[in-house]
Amino acid sequence: MDKAVKNGIVQPGQYLILRFDFSRVTRHHESTESLEREMNRGLSKFKLKYTKHLGELFASTTSSFTQSDPAGNLTDLVLAVHRALQGIQMRGDKDHPLRDVRGVSLF
Repeated sequence: MDKAVKNGIVQPGQYLILRFDFSRVTRHHESTESLEREMNRGLSKFKLKYTKHLGELFASTTSSFTQSDPAGNLTDLVLAVHRALQGIQMRGDKDHPLRDVRGVSLF
């Protein structure tokens, strides 16, 4: 991302950051439970941080996450963000804090 910013491809503030900390994932088990838990943790933190600005439709769309399906949850979250951002842009809300945001970037 830093390289894209330095080269002028991406401007700061154009993407909402979704972070995962895979260092907490236990690797000695064959179970994917730890990975699923970490992915859901990252998704939950993102929802807490951005729901206020993304609105009620985003909140209701992402309220039914399934603990055992973090990949599906991620897909639903990205689609919900995309719809919310489209709504903000279509309304032409010049004062909205996310009016220039283009999408989600995963880290």
